[in-house]
Amino acid sequence: MKKLLFIICTLSVIIYAKPTMSQKTYNSLMEAQKYIEQEETKKAKILLNQLLDKKNGYSSSYAYQYLATIALQENDYQKAKKYYEKIVSFNSLTKEYINKIKLSLSKIYLSLEEFNQSILVSTDLLKDSKLDKKNIYETLIYSYYYTQHFKESILYSKKYNNLSKEKKENIYQVLYSSYIELKNYSLAISTLNIMIKKWHNQKNYWLQLASLYQEKKQYKKALSIIELSYKKNVLNPKKHTKFFVNLLFQNELYSKVSNQLEDAIKNGYIKENKKIFKQLISSYLNAKEFDKAIYKITNSKFSKNIKYKKILANLYYNKHNYKSTIKTLTSTNNKKLKLDGELQILLALSYYELNNTNKTHFHLKKAFHSKKKKRALQIAKALKINITS
Repeated sequence: MKKLLFIICTLSVIIYAKPTMSQKTYNSLMEAQKYIEQEETKKAKILLNQLLDKKNGYSSSYAYQYLATIALQENDYQKAKKYYEKIVSFNSLTKEYINKIKLSLSKIYLSLEEFNQSILVSTDLLKDSKLDKKNIYETLIYSYYYTQHFKESILYSKKYNNLSKEKKENIYQVLYSSYIELKNYSLAISTLNIMIKKWHNQKNYWLQLASLYQEKKQYKKALSIIELSYKKNVLNPKKHTKFFVNLLFQNELYSKVSNQLEDAIKNGYIKENKKIFKQLISSYLNAKEFDKAIYKITNSKFSKNIKYKKILANLYYNKHNYKSTIKTLTSTNNKKLKLDGELQILLALSYYELNNTNKTHFHLKKAFHSKKKKRALQIAKALKINITS
């Protein structure tokens, strides 16, 4: 877990303690402070531990504060926690001062992932009108979030944002994540819209927003977000082509899909594999760009699949190129191509257009003995051909 900045009572506070403790104790504390400033912490610890031997809660509180400061500098949060807890237990300092110690302690609990303790201390500190509420709210935001109390985390996120003049990115990140955890996608979208305006160079925010619009089936909005990110040079088309293409498909902008894929392949953004080939053919067919589909199928290494032979044959037929339809389905290269009832009918109709009655009859009869029996009979009747005898 990311360590938070701790609110630590400053060393200068010790000056105000002089009238309420012995001169010798005060001098020892000031000497310890000097050692800390000079980074001679071993000497400082010796002096401070000597003060603790006096069993004096008041002077010990200040000694523990210095020891806590050293512990935090050494990233020993367990020791810092122990020292601050000692100060609180002595209860020898003013209430205002003790609450400042508790504020630091609440953040140490948070850093040590003792979230319930952090919540307990922070909630109690809300009663102190002199403390900066934003510091308390921030601790509660994280503590509630990590204990999966997302509604409470959202509550304090809003309280924090209402007090803060400047938007804080990490607070909005937690707010957004909380809405996602609660599946409140509408408010998650609202939050992300704020985030991309404030931190517009964060690529993930744009992608997350587009994905959320997808989740809510608001495909036009998802597409507009990606297009806007391209215009602002936030997202790189080279890295996000596939995501953009999927959005274009969802918006049924098939011509744009094919153009986008063609450009991406040409510029080396993506490699043409079976999946990309399939997307290209699908986009050509849906955009009624049949010539492009024919060219692609007849010139691609990925078109050997029977599925594409069937597509090609139908495309030729629709363009009245009956000889090519027949050649596609009867070529010696297509030994593995099983002519189902549908393709038998397609062949029959192609031969009919070429005035080859025998072949028409032959293939309609083949279709008659398939699952397309009813369709074959209808066509034979229309063409006045007997296929039942």
